[in-house]
Amino acid sequence: MVGDMASELREASARAYEQAADELETAARHCRAAAQHLRNGEIPRATAHAWAAFGHVRDADGSLTAEARTHAEHSTP
Repeated sequence: MVGDMASELREASARAYEQAADELETAARHCRAAAQHLRNGEIPRATAHAWAAFGHVRDADGSLTAEARTHAEHSTP
């Protein structure tokens, strides 16, 4: 029973890291799009992608922060 719970916690943590990675990969695509739009002089489109990238980075940060808090709660000094 305890082993099952530990396994479930590890799986949930692994999914959280994968989700953060997905968010960061999406943010990188938005950054590349923003750069291209800037080169083309399309400032509003570049800005939209820049803000989208920021949102994805914030989402990833939230997932990683939650994981750090969980780790801290289960750590012993």
